[in-house]
Amino acid sequence: MKKRILAGIFALVLGICTVLSLASCQESTAPELDDVKERLVYLIEESKELNVIFFGKGLPVYRRDSAIADRKTVYMSDSINGYDRLNENSEYISIEAIKYAAEGIYSEDYMSAVYEGAFDGILTGNTGAYIRFYDDGNYLYQNTSLYEFQINERIYDYSTMEIIAPSSSDYINVTVETYSLGDSARETVSLSFTFERGDWYLDSPTY
Repeated sequence: MKKRILAGIFALVLGICTVLSLASCQESTAPELDDVKERLVYLIEESKELNVIFFGKGLPVYRRDSAIADRKTVYMSDSINGYDRLNENSEYISIEAIKYAAEGIYSEDYMSAVYEGAFDGILTGNTGAYIRFYDDGNYLYQNTSLYEFQINERIYDYSTMEIIAPSSSDYINVTVETYSLGDSARETVSLSFTFERGDWYLDSPTY
């Protein structure tokens, strides 16, 4: 009798473990590419504009040596060196506007890393070379030392996209063939995406 009870308990425990194991496997299984591809492609394409803002030539500004800047007296003697004021015709004229665009594309962890260099660095002396954008309370300024830093737009061949290991139900890695605009030489790159805030978000650079 005792043996039968122990055997029953063992079978029950084994069954529970099996169910939990299966549930765990189901939760960790990566989605099918067809189910997420449209979203992934959207994130990559939309990130191209953000690449220019954060890592490329940036947003339109009043250059200090321009006639329009002189005519509109954009710069005063106390304006911070090393930064030019964003043109009011820019689509993004505040840090909040830039962040709003980024938050629709990037994961929280990746945004944190990007914001560190863009907004949260240290402004030192009268040069402030450690952050990309500087808000003086009235206008948004952009670091002039980054004007010459160019990134080439990448073209992605989405027909080559594949989900690769390690991937799970809330984090996937993909490979996709890509080449730079003006250079037909192809390479295969890896990109990462995380599921948070109810959707997939980009968790790696695409430039």
